[in-house]
Amino acid sequence: MSIGIHIAPDFISTATLSRGGDFIFYKETIAPPSDTSDLLLMIADLVAASGAPHDAPLGVAADAGFSGQPTPPGSPSVLSTLNLKLALQASLGRPVDCLSPAQAYTLYEARYGAAQTDGVSCLLYLGNHVSGGVSFAQNLWKGGNRLAGAWGHMPLGWPVPHELDGRDCWCGRNGCLDSFISAKSVERDYFTATENALTVAEIAAAADQSDIIAESVLQILDDRVGRATAMLINMLDPDTITLAGSIAQLDRLYVNVPRKWPGYTFAGKSATTLVRAARGQDAIVGGAAIFATTTFSGTN
Repeated sequence: MSIGIHIAPDFISTATLSRGGDFIFYKETIAPPSDTSDLLLMIADLVAASGAPHDAPLGVAADAGFSGQPTPPGSPSVLSTLNLKLALQASLGRPVDCLSPAQAYTLYEARYGAAQTDGVSCLLYLGNHVSGGVSFAQNLWKGGNRLAGAWGHMPLGWPVPHELDGRDCWCGRNGCLDSFISAKSVERDYFTATENALTVAEIAAAADQSDIIAESVLQILDDRVGRATAMLINMLDPDTITLAGSIAQLDRLYVNVPRKWPGYTFAGKSATTLVRAARGQDAIVGGAAIFATTTFSGTN
């Protein structure tokens, strides 16, 4: 048995899984950690509650705290200065390894979602930030720097002139996908045009009620996601691209985005399938548990 931990901006969760991917145990605490000691204590309490053996390995999904990557806005500030793996190994006395939340999502979907029979699959996470992951034959590809799938910080492909004006990204660069196809960027586009603040779901509802500006914002999103996914097809030629996150709930994407690919992919028509993630956010902590199992059994 292995244990998964997901450190999110507003909660920390833990889970253990059966061999078939079902959740044997799941628990979360909604209090964000105030400092390193608080974080380590919260995780220790969750791990103890799981009932897993003392030597069970731990997989941790977090947006920072390993590999020197920047900490996205909204993440617990304690992660920006903490070597998470070393701190948890010392405090828990068990094997620990870390990965990004989107990589954990990718692994769960590759094992138990729509990508479980694919040779190559990619996941594109479209929430408040853009991230993702890659799997080969149901195994996660982490990369030499553990950054495989950091799609959010690639530039938007095939930009039109007004997209070259330079959208600042939280990473310190500009023109990143994160600043064009994240939920926050879509909401900002609508607000810029209307001075009315709506969520992505509310923008979609407004488009359904014949709001011309909302429909225009979503048509632009369709094309931008089409370009982003076409870049993945040109790079990795995946069998499946899975969308996850709040924007992935827009049904229109699964019809409109593949229609964009012939204009951008090298071969024109593509056999790649675009699908919605089979499971919600708890797939992240599930993927972290799978990661621990495969990492410490030597099969990843």
